[in-house]
Amino acid sequence: MKNPFDRFYHVPNSQELLDIAFKRGMKSSAQVSKNAHILIKAKKKESKRIKVTIDDLINRILNIIKMVPMIDDLPDFYRELASLLVNTNNLKLALGKLNGILPVLRQIEREYTSKLSKIEIPKEGDQLRRAAFGRISSIINKQNKNLIYLNSIRGNLREIPSIDPTSPCVVFAGYPNVGKSSLVKNISTNKKIEVQEYPFTTKKLILGHLEIKRKFDKIKLQCLDTPGILDRPMTLRNNIELQAILALRLISDFIVFVFDPTPACGYSIDSQIELYYEIKFNFTRDGKVNLLIVINKIDLASPSEIEHLKKELQLQEEGYFLTNALTGENLDQLITYLNNRYTDTN
Repeated sequence: MKNPFDRFYHVPNSQELLDIAFKRGMKSSAQVSKNAHILIKAKKKESKRIKVTIDDLINRILNIIKMVPMIDDLPDFYRELASLLVNTNNLKLALGKLNGILPVLRQIEREYTSKLSKIEIPKEGDQLRRAAFGRISSIINKQNKNLIYLNSIRGNLREIPSIDPTSPCVVFAGYPNVGKSSLVKNISTNKKIEVQEYPFTTKKLILGHLEIKRKFDKIKLQCLDTPGILDRPMTLRNNIELQAILALRLISDFIVFVFDPTPACGYSIDSQIELYYEIKFNFTRDGKVNLLIVINKIDLASPSEIEHLKKELQLQEEGYFLTNALTGENLDQLITYLNNRYTDTN
């Protein structure tokens, strides 16, 4: 499914909305006979200016509201991820307040159109139109905080990856700085993933694809790079960690758990093992989602560090991979494994 917030574009502030609407209103001209009385011309001209201004504002506000999908109608993954990235209650409230001013603007149009029909001199028409614009400005300016808020959150929501529910999704999980981003970057199409030597570089879900050729067709395997997760109670995990948990819980078809057996990542082997078992027992949905172990940074790891990890996990000779994600060492074996796994399912 395409990111439902993909069309959440720039939201203008109140002054931007007013400037555009007033400019269009003042440029508009009513269809009036050249021979019509000057009073009739004034009535028609100012009524048209008010109508065009209000029509423009209502259309732009409706477009803002329509850019944001109905949160409660979204699939679970997108609904829950949106609630991690922004306060969805505040989002709904801001949209509701914008929607609430639309009938008020229409009421102003009706009110001043009625008043304009009763003027006795052309000068009164200009005065009434200015008064109408003043009331319009007051109403729109009161929404400035909501408009600024909507524009401030749209970037986070637009960065949500577009997950295809019909294609399998491999979720790469583990502690921060163990090499998840390097792995996804080097085996998938996404070469723009930021990789640094310090933890918590990845602060959002990042998607890449690996093309799998099968007997009669080919699929794009979704490879999801997740933020690092710490081994701690769920209530203490921040929104960045909870994004990874959400991906494991709702969209993982297969989990690759990445270990760093060296002190390089800054986290102990015992902590990584605890997290591994938490994911294995809590996020594989009763064995319906398989889990593969990747032991990364073998260029830095000593044989004893690798053997210690294998012993603690009770690993046999198969069922895990030793890799160096930065140099690409043994990544061809991982790609072959994934190819075989998803080729055999056809």
